[in-house]
Amino acid sequence: MTHVLIAYDGSPNAATAVRAAASLFRDARASVATVSYDPMTRAARTFAMLPAASPAVVGQTIEQVGEEARQEAGEIAEEGAAQARTLGLDAEPAAVPPTTPAWAALLDAAHRLDAAVLVCGTRGRGAFARALLGSTSTSLLHHTDVPLLLVPDGGGALDGPVVVAYDGSDGAKRAIEAAGRLFAGRAVVVHAREPVFHRSLTARAVAAGRIDDLPQMVMQLHAAVAERAAQTTEEGVAAARAVGLDAVGDTVEADDGAWRAVAGAARAHGAAAIATGTRGLGAARSVLLGSVSSGLVHNAELPVLVVPAEA
Repeated sequence: MTHVLIAYDGSPNAATAVRAAASLFRDARASVATVSYDPMTRAARTFAMLPAASPAVVGQTIEQVGEEARQEAGEIAEEGAAQARTLGLDAEPAAVPPTTPAWAALLDAAHRLDAAVLVCGTRGRGAFARALLGSTSTSLLHHTDVPLLLVPDGGGALDGPVVVAYDGSDGAKRAIEAAGRLFAGRAVVVHAREPVFHRSLTARAVAAGRIDDLPQMVMQLHAAVAERAAQTTEEGVAAARAVGLDAVGDTVEADDGAWRAVAGAARAHGAAAIATGTRGLGAARSVLLGSVSSGLVHNAELPVLVVPAEA
């Protein structure tokens, strides 16, 4: 059974993340985690007003503030778990010790609980509900080594297929594998092909030809690019079917950028979520987002599953 960890802080954005998790991972077991505030930070404010406090008072204050923090976090986590249970998930609150920063506590909890995916809400922005990432979700995005589902305001239709952005890279292949593990049912493998004159080498090759040969060269280039794109799409479809997804393919033109093409295809297919891979960076578990994954994360109107290199 898939184990989902949902970050929950009581905000409307977190409630949207709970709804998305319940819809996308219907048969999953869920843990709802709330990171309590650091008692030392709050206690320090009290000490500033009581500079002559004795060591006994200091210790008592820290202990009291810590207990209040744990109790408050537990209540908020239980609230989120109750929401998840109402939506059909087998959910329970997860104890997360106070840690600064919060993203580190959530990621540690994901490791400890062996969560298959970490779900986190974002803040919506503008008329198109684009994702304005908060500090916690941004930090998770750049440090996670487990699949991360970022859920913007609105959360998408949640009853459609999953769209997987596929370009034949290792990151795209990891995204398909993760989609197979996490999502059941329909999938659309979307390959965004570049326009014929997008690559400078191709443009130079055309420019070097004779004017009389130009129409034929353009037709040949169109045919070659279309054939290669179709092959890439079919490769992705085969990979998706191999991991249990009921997959079809869609090759789309990327005239205005690959991420826009993928997002447009997701809208056209009524997708519930988009899955995308990333490129790994260094030994510190950081994630270097490519142009497609970065564009989707910061602009998509529905949940985006980011699959890091380590996943």
